[in-house]
Amino acid sequence: MSVAGLKNVFEPCPLCNGSEWMVIREGGDLCRPELKRSFKLTRCSSCGHVTQNPKPDKEELNAAYSVESVYTAYRAAWREPGWPIWKVLRTWTMRRRISWLKRFGIGHQMLEVGCGAGDFMVAARRTGWNVKAVEYNRQMAEMIVSELGFDVRASELALDLWDAAQFDVVAFWNVLEHVPDPLRDLSIAAHYLHSGGRVFLQIPTQQAAEHGMWFGQYWTILDLPRHLNFYDEAALFKLCGNAGFDLVVYETPFISSAWCYYMSSWKYANSDGIRDCDGSGS
Repeated sequence: MSVAGLKNVFEPCPLCNGSEWMVIREGGDLCRPELKRSFKLTRCSSCGHVTQNPKPDKEELNAAYSVESVYTAYRAAWREPGWPIWKVLRTWTMRRRISWLKRFGIGHQMLEVGCGAGDFMVAARRTGWNVKAVEYNRQMAEMIVSELGFDVRASELALDLWDAAQFDVVAFWNVLEHVPDPLRDLSIAAHYLHSGGRVFLQIPTQQAAEHGMWFGQYWTILDLPRHLNFYDEAALFKLCGNAGFDLVVYETPFISSAWCYYMSSWKYANSDGIRDCDGSGS
């Protein structure tokens, strides 16, 4: 639901350091319907950036990511028998990402930030990429190392995980919206890229977060409290520039928008007992 009113009691804006906010919508954690708590999305009155405010602390976020049985980013399609619908969609998502790499990628050395269950690492290796990754969820990281043999570090992105300037590409697939300090993570990505290297970002946009008001908290893009920041093109341009990058391509695929409406309709219709946080698995 939308709530009007300027707020100046929240955290400073991560883009402009502004201190006044307007709450634009709020909702609960659909992965944990038993949790009686509401999380707020706010728009900065100075620059228009949309962010969750106040942001959950580390303990709250750890709890939000602990529901691995329903948080589909942690379901490994490569080890799932048969072809359930979520695996079909995940496979399609991986093929779409590989097509982006073929269009805009360079070299063959890649770092994936937040690899989840490792499906993109598997797909990229099949097409000739040497992929390493960092994954915050220790259980996922250890599973990928033991069963697939990839170099995956169980950590948040940090400067001391690998040597500097050794990667051609750093990929953040539906990750940047999850991190509390995106400028920090993009700056570290720049540290790991050689000159001319590229960053791939897939993110839910600010416009997407402000659409679907009719669905309320069941608008699938929200994924509260895990999604912390939503960017429009101008905000992303500024963020990338501050981290030392030029924003080269900014696209909004139609199929992604259509999928948001489909999943939101499903979540709204099944709102009494919903337990699937991310039906797309992307």
